[in-house]
Amino acid sequence: MWQGLDIFLAVVEQGSFSKAAQALDVSTSHVSRQIQQLEQRLGTLLLQRTTRSINLTDAGKHYAAKLKLIQQELSDANDQLLGGQQIPKGHIRITGAGDFVANTVAPVIAEFCLQYPEVTVEIDFNNRNVDLVEDGFDLAIRFGRMRDSSLIARKLTPRPMTLAASPRYLDAHSAPTHPHELAQHNCLLAANNRWRFIIDGEIEEVKINGNWRTNHPHALLQACLQGLGISHLARDIVEPHLTSGALISLLDEFQVTDNASWLVYPRKDLMPYRVRLLIDFLLDRFHST
Repeated sequence: MWQGLDIFLAVVEQGSFSKAAQALDVSTSHVSRQIQQLEQRLGTLLLQRTTRSINLTDAGKHYAAKLKLIQQELSDANDQLLGGQQIPKGHIRITGAGDFVANTVAPVIAEFCLQYPEVTVEIDFNNRNVDLVEDGFDLAIRFGRMRDSSLIARKLTPRPMTLAASPRYLDAHSAPTHPHELAQHNCLLAANNRWRFIIDGEIEEVKINGNWRTNHPHALLQACLQGLGISHLARDIVEPHLTSGALISLLDEFQVTDNASWLVYPRKDLMPYRVRLLIDFLLDRFHST
């Protein structure tokens, strides 16, 4: 039943039969034979092979993700029997994006590594909405509102939004007094062209338009500072510029307050001890500030 599973995972991790064979100190022909036998037992193709590359099939991706969870459970069980649960060790893969993660969250994770030196951490910065299980991530740090999903989301810290414009922009355009007036303004776009406001006691999405779109908040901020248009960014990003007078906040009385940065992860009962410890470490640090 278990024959060939470790070799399959080695091929997935190493990206080739030859590298997997080298890592396992076996021959390449042995690796190839074990994979063929595993596919025959399962009755499905796990790997697409060409002369230049090896790629997982859809079935292979799902199978590898499940095997990694089982592998981690076995490792945790061994650690618990050996008393290793008291000393966290192993690798943690995290996905996140933006300067808030880089400048505020990452330093706290570095403190965690100082406290637990046998844990290694990899942080992948991208704006892609990755599949945590299939892409092999233990934890995601995401910004916005969390919708219902199979994942668990814990609020790391509130990050309400602020509408802002520069004095230069407002000298050339009258400041909006109601969200519906944003249709008459150049709005600096990020993920979508609808901004949420509280209007007459209800949350309403207001459609906006503009000539500037980017998925990087500081590119939006810089365009706003230059007077290109009105931005809608997390308050912590624009706060220093509001204080200096370089930006002016708008429509504060209409702002919603449910945006936050979140820790997102799969089922906690399948989670390695080191990841549970990091989550608790982050929540404790941010909730105590």
